[in-house]
Amino acid sequence: MASLEEVAGYPLDDETRDRLFALQRVCSVCWTTTEGWPVGVTHRYIWARDRVWVTTSGQRKRVTALRRRPQSCVIISGDGTELGPDRTITLKTLCTVREDRETLGWFYGEFARALHPDDPEAQSGLISMLDTPRRVVLELEPVKTISYDGMKLAAAVTDT
Repeated sequence: MASLEEVAGYPLDDETRDRLFALQRVCSVCWTTTEGWPVGVTHRYIWARDRVWVTTSGQRKRVTALRRRPQSCVIISGDGTELGPDRTITLKTLCTVREDRETLGWFYGEFARALHPDDPEAQSGLISMLDTPRRVVLELEPVKTISYDGMKLAAAVTDT
């Protein structure tokens, strides 16, 4: 019988995972402080090259923390998308802080197209706004995936 006590048997299938990455534009990025406290912040993101990519200003404390301790986590929910809130993915990640012009240029273009797919003027404006001297891109490479598909659990409960 299906149970909320053990949900590991209800992961996202590859197609749903890919749809989640394509539909959702918001994630939570988590890291630890020097005192060991977990901290997280919400970011707009893109999924590309099998990684999560976000941007922030390089003077943020999260950047210093992630340079020192790249072990991190990204959480993405289907909340606010057609997939619904009961579909989630958590990625244990290793973060690389990128500040080279090649990565920044590539990311700005991809990010702007993802956020404003049908508006070249808005894309150009976003790129101009992002292109500042202290801007960095956080490349979050998954090393482990934990996902949950509440629709599968609901179907299992209905079938019993």
